[in-house]
Amino acid sequence: MRTTIDIPDQDHALFTHLARANDKTLSQIIVELARRGLQPAASSNAEVKIDPRTGLRVFRSSRPVTSDDVQALLDDIP
Repeated sequence: MRTTIDIPDQDHALFTHLARANDKTLSQIIVELARRGLQPAASSNAEVKIDPRTGLRVFRSSRPVTSDDVQALLDDIP
């Protein structure tokens, strides 16, 4: 089924990079990521809460994600 979605440029670049790195199409990557996002959390002891200010899900991680981690990922985007 065909549909049209608007993807911000930065996200499009990331999805395109992932598709190339995994030898998949852009559509396949977006579907895969959407399906992962819709799956219930794995049966780990992950604690998931809803932030009352933003309404977003907050996950406790085994280690903090730093701004350096984020920058390293952004640097990988062509």
